[in-house]
Amino acid sequence: MLRSWVIYILALVGAVIFFLCYRMWFSWFVLIVTISILPLAIVVSFASSLFFGLECDAFRRVLKGDEAQISFTSFGLEFFPFALYSVKIPFTESMTGDVSLIRLFSQGDTTDSVIIDTKHCGSYHFSSAKVRVYDMLGLVFIPKTIELAGEIVVMPTPIIPQAVPDLNGFMAKGLRSSNFASTEIYDIRNYVPGDPIKKIHWKLSAKKDSLMIKDPQEETFGHSRLYVPLTRDREKMDRILGEVLFTSNYFLSHDIEHKIRVLPPMKKELSFDIASKEDLDRAMASILRMPIPEENEDE
Repeated sequence: MLRSWVIYILALVGAVIFFLCYRMWFSWFVLIVTISILPLAIVVSFASSLFFGLECDAFRRVLKGDEAQISFTSFGLEFFPFALYSVKIPFTESMTGDVSLIRLFSQGDTTDSVIIDTKHCGSYHFSSAKVRVYDMLGLVFIPKTIELAGEIVVMPTPIIPQAVPDLNGFMAKGLRSSNFASTEIYDIRNYVPGDPIKKIHWKLSAKKDSLMIKDPQEETFGHSRLYVPLTRDREKMDRILGEVLFTSNYFLSHDIEHKIRVLPPMKKELSFDIASKEDLDRAMASILRMPIPEENEDE
């Protein structure tokens, strides 16, 4: 640390001047003590780094907006209680890839807590910590990397959609692939080698700069699908996930099995079968870990 080095250099200069001016045993003693501070600091920081360890309790799920914190506990400094250490941990948001830094500066064996921002849904994780272990004065540090895995999953809160099914009598209606090309209902998907050329949606393909297929669909009852378009607009993404969570819970309360279909921009869609609350929790956690490409369907 710069301030520690400035103080040490000033102390060393002062000790030299004191020795040159007085040349007594006490001035000699002061000079020797001042000079020995630096090698002693090197020994203390090196020895401390050999025994230093760090652990955390960062595997948990919280609701959007709830307070979440990660506790970091250092250990191994029982014999060096005055040793200092600093920690930098890259904290990555899975959906957007945004990286922030968790920073800690403490002394000895301690437990420190860091508050995590939960204003948006997502999965936030880290896999290692960059540590600097200092001597008690902060003159010398030894760097080391500690494998330290952790994840905070911020789950959406249910949001009532604008169109709520009739609670007095509801029958799920969905779509399935049809063998009749004359149907007026189509699903749009990416071209897969082997698809008939006559199914290519030329106008949309030109717009997307990628071959898209019109897949004939027909209505079917007793089967429902919920669509989740991924977008980098975090407010919109939070609202979509909240509405899907509310609707999926509604289906489960009426014993209606359904699917959640995720539509990544310009990529093949993913589908989750939902038959229980556990299925829904796993699907939501998986969606929150999905990276969202730069390009979205609104472009």
